Amino acid sequence: MAKICVVGAGKIGRIVNAFLKLEKHETFLVDSNTEIENAIHIDANDESALTDFIKDKDIVVSCASYDANISIADACAANDVAYFDLTEDVAVSDHIKGLKTDAFMMPQSGLAPGAVNIIASDLIKQFSRVDKVKMRVGALPMFTANSMAYYLTWSTSGLINEYINEVDIIAGGKPIKVQPLDGLEHLFIDGNKYEAFNTSGGVASMCDTFAGKVKTMSYKTIRYPGHHASMKFLLEDLNLKHNKEKFIDLFDQEVPYTTKDVVVMFITVIGVIDGKLQERTFQKKIYGDKALNAIQRTTASGVCAVVQAYAEGKLTGSGFQKQEDVPFEVFTSNKFGKLYEQDWLR
Repeated sequence: MAKICVVGAGKIGRIVNAFLKLEKHETFLVDSNTEIENAIHIDANDESALTDFIKDKDIVVSCASYDANISIADACAANDVAYFDLTEDVAVSDHIKGLKTDAFMMPQSGLAPGAVNIIASDLIKQFSRVDKVKMRVGALPMFTANSMAYYLTWSTSGLINEYINEVDIIAGGKPIKVQPLDGLEHLFIDGNKYEAFNTSGGVASMCDTFAGKVKTMSYKTIRYPGHHASMKFLLEDLNLKHNKEKFIDLFDQEVPYTTKDVVVMFITVIGVIDGKLQERTFQKKIYGDKALNAIQRTTASGVCAVVQAYAEGKLTGSGFQKQEDVPFEVFTSNKFGKLYEQDWLR
């Protein structure tokens, strides 16, 4: 049993806290909002107060806004406390990479980044030569009734971060930067038509890891047809990519939030196995239920799977830890990771 501090009592944080309690860990839910009941009220940006609280804990899981993660990670690094977060923000992860610490530091531990990178890496290991790696993931409403074919299912600030920041890919075996919203493609999954386009953060550290080993690698977000055109209009034609606060306010006020959602995952690798050009694909749809929506289930399960594996001694190390270094067998060795099992994965 570990002493675990969960920072952020929002839609994901409170589920992470509840999941880890099921494993008999001693958990402490922290949030700066004094109106939230059953939480310890500490401002994550107050590094002194946070340090005083976490220094006797074994693990910190940050489910806070991405802009609080640097101060939380710094406090963990300085006090030798294991750190996990859900961030898709590249700048935050780059900061954590540079920390000199003996603490186990694993950012990007949710769905995407997180589970998607573990699954893709497991597929890659089956090949002697890898030509293409495509990671496609989307958290989608079950239905919509607006022209942009989208209702909110998770953080608006996280959403715009993915839509406006540069995107890492591998092309010609080399890591390069490309623009978000570019690379529009159309795909069919289980007979349903979707579109996908470049977004930031989902590839995590994989471009550095597989540079020179993979010819092409990309991560794109899945949406219903028509969403891409709406985002291009808002972010580029109306220039809202340079006014994040206005975009966030607009979405939070005018776009409905839904708990009826589905997470669509489509990860495919093409290359050579046993001297033949072959493909291996992971495809899964994960639905919500009355207790949890799909994005809560997938994100909380992703981070709790690696936290539990660390608590059991199955993940070890110091400093920055990559998602792609987590063996799929370890990831799915507890009940949280089993959400991502697929009988025909191998």
